[in-house]
Amino acid sequence: MSTNRPLWGNLAGPPARHSPAANGLRGTRHDGWIKLRLCHAPGRSYLLPDVLIGFGGTRFFVPSFFGPPQLAFNIPPRSITGKGVHEARLSLDVAAPRGQTATRLQVTIRSDGHVLSYEDGAQLYRCTYVGPAGTRLAPLVSGNCARLPNDDFALEVFHHTVAPTVDKILASRELWSGPYNLAGTAKLDNVAHVYFTTLPTIVDEADLRRIAMSSGGVISFQTTSDRPQEEALDLPVYRSFTADRTATLAFHVPCGIIAPAHLLFHSYVPPNPAYYEVVGSEIVRVAMNPGATLPFVDQSISPVQTTLKRFDYVVEGNASTTTGLEAPMREDGTAQVAHLERLDRGLDLFEFWLKHQNSDQVSGRSFEARRMQPPA
Repeated sequence: MSTNRPLWGNLAGPPARHSPAANGLRGTRHDGWIKLRLCHAPGRSYLLPDVLIGFGGTRFFVPSFFGPPQLAFNIPPRSITGKGVHEARLSLDVAAPRGQTATRLQVTIRSDGHVLSYEDGAQLYRCTYVGPAGTRLAPLVSGNCARLPNDDFALEVFHHTVAPTVDKILASRELWSGPYNLAGTAKLDNVAHVYFTTLPTIVDEADLRRIAMSSGGVISFQTTSDRPQEEALDLPVYRSFTADRTATLAFHVPCGIIAPAHLLFHSYVPPNPAYYEVVGSEIVRVAMNPGATLPFVDQSISPVQTTLKRFDYVVEGNASTTTGLEAPMREDGTAQVAHLERLDRGLDLFEFWLKHQNSDQVSGRSFEARRMQPPA
């Protein structure tokens, strides 16, 4: 690791993915859609982007990192009879599923671009996005997608298994959920998940780590802070091998049923601004009631809505501590969380922000937490 010291400064070693500083986002402006959520943490509210849809609704980007939003209210209309609109901008750093270097995009939504309110409070907005001048964005996509009749989008993602299991899955027309946490080392008591990934194949150890597995049963993480040298964490994860993931099934999963990802919060360390990291950006999960199965028809996921499980928070680990690094993977704590505002009751994101600006949105909240099963 010492050979990387000049390049990576005080880091314990080279990161699996990084994003260089943006030198101006002056590329072509594109139209798209973005699914996002309003989150509240102590002293902060922000927008959590789930997925950015581009290329006329045929490709999608999954953010690896994102920054806090900038909001502007009551922007004067272009016509004398028009009504002022509200606007929000945020930066997303995106990369292809195996990409090591992410590219920054700036995304803009407007209050008049609302498309859908999802049952879990997430929102779908029309948006515009722009990247660095001269940078092709097609190589940065996470996969293909398609518009659904209800104006949602279905993402093409993959379920990896072994060949003998493929025919059984296809014959049953359902996928089984499992009780394990994201690290795969403990069972959750009140939720199960069906797992997919944006990776079309699992070919090496790096791919296993991208989906929170390892042939050695450990994945290494490191803090970000102002320490002379960052701390490293060797986190136990589910032990698996590429030989266990040699057969692949592609599925089309509606955005509306995909669970929000957990996060790491990287606080301000001069001269670098604070930012958020999506934990397991190659992992796509559908949260379900324990023991529930996920039906599909012709590879299109068609869930029974009453079997879906929805939480009103995500884990937001403090990336400056090793306990914060492990929190999103273990999923068993409530000390480091961000609360999700349910904007599914006629609430407008911008109007909510205006009405509750500079107010405490965390104290006194009650919510159902993920519960761990006692060790066997």
